[in-house]
Amino acid sequence: MALDEEDVRRIVREEIKKFMMEALELLPYVDEEEQREIEKIAGKPSDYEDGDFVEWDGE
Repeated sequence: MALDEEDVRRIVREEIKKFMMEALELLPYVDEEEQREIEKIAGKPSDYEDGDFVEWDGE
């Protein structure tokens, strides 16, 4: 059975969607009060400059 380009694209889209849905299940729910507490301690992403971050390769 040969797959044409559209079949491959459809399969890849479906697999990526499935992966993303599974990944979302790993994220903990944070309610508004918890988010405010996090921002109070760590600040908001907009409070940081690009130079405040370092590239991480996962190791």
